[in-house]
Amino acid sequence: MRLLPLLIAGLLTFASPFAPAAGGPYGKYFVEAEQVWPDETSPDPATPLSTSSGKQSAALISALSERLIEQEYRDGPYAMSLAETLDALARAQEAMGDIAAARKSRERALHLIRVNDGLYSVAQRPVLRAMLDSLRREGDFAALDERYNYFFRLYGSGQPPWDGLRWSATMEYLRWQREVLRRGLDRDLVTRLLDLYGMHEDLLQTLVSGERGVDYLRFKDATFSQLKTLYLIEDLVEPQPFYRDRRTRFPSSADDPRDFNLQQERLENLQRTVRPAGRRLLEDLLEVIPPEDLELRAETQLALADWLQWHGSSREARGVYEELWRDLEVAGLKSLAVEWFSTPVPLPDNGVFRESGQEEGDGLFLVRLKVREDGRAIAHVAPKGPGQTRSGVLLQRYIQTTRFRPAMEDGRIISSENVEARYKLIQR
Repeated sequence: MRLLPLLIAGLLTFASPFAPAAGGPYGKYFVEAEQVWPDETSPDPATPLSTSSGKQSAALISALSERLIEQEYRDGPYAMSLAETLDALARAQEAMGDIAAARKSRERALHLIRVNDGLYSVAQRPVLRAMLDSLRREGDFAALDERYNYFFRLYGSGQPPWDGLRWSATMEYLRWQREVLRRGLDRDLVTRLLDLYGMHEDLLQTLVSGERGVDYLRFKDATFSQLKTLYLIEDLVEPQPFYRDRRTRFPSSADDPRDFNLQQERLENLQRTVRPAGRRLLEDLLEVIPPEDLELRAETQLALADWLQWHGSSREARGVYEELWRDLEVAGLKSLAVEWFSTPVPLPDNGVFRESGQEEGDGLFLVRLKVREDGRAIAHVAPKGPGQTRSGVLLQRYIQTTRFRPAMEDGRIISSENVEARYKLIQR
């Protein structure tokens, strides 16, 4: 793993006092109306609940229960054939609203499959997926977290050989880890963040060390997933308070050495390296993308420029944005440049801070923006009523901390006046 050398680098013990602060976490406190990021959205339940009537469901449960008894009598209590009946019974119980009974039926079905076909039998997959869907519908995220750990092991724990299913399962598991962090489900945020970072580093290292060369599309998936982890580290990590030793006058992170948190210190050291780490991550990806995949190269350049912009390096980001426009023009992809740069875009434009399903605050606000060439915005929020004055002021403050990808015209960055937007405040 490449984590430890990065964490113990002495040069990076203290952050530069001249480094600009990162931008606000767009999507966490407000979001543009109807804005979605499919790559970061939690998967919808694959098997929706039945709309059959209560009488139909009750009759189905009775019939399946009788079938189960007959199968047990004929084939024994551990017969593999029982698993299919139990899965059907669980769906009927769930449709009737008996969630506890449905969970027990699926648990028994999983147990029977493991007994008959082994701990990692692929026959478990549809039952486990139904269980994940059910837990998400219930909002039982603690149980969902436990099940996702088993889901990850079942699909190979992120290890090769990968096929389409194993790889998509790995990406889904990493996406779930970010959801846990956004929802604040794990009290041990430090360990969760370090583990998530380390899993990505291991995955990237495995991809580049393969005998057949780098699978650049999977490398792209892992890179953009790790970039989102770096965004979270930048936003979520709060440094330990420092105290000054009365005898030596040197700063110390704790009065009592027993209070020192090594994991927290590692994470803080990692946070100090986040800016160059994100840049290096995307530059590594550019090295493996073949020249003919013009759109992916352009997407990666855009992500790099956005990363620099979000961290306040607007002059350097400007150079990358303008170079990207020229490259797209030469490649005959000017329409893509116009799509990306026709209007200012709040950053990061990847949904890493947005949790779907969160309740929104005071509805939609009509906002008029002035976005400077450096990506800073001044906002005028249209008043909606006397009871929403505070919310409007709060929204203005959030917008002021947000950095925008600036608009461009004919390959040149411009300031934008009177940009209309509709934003929703998010309750947290």
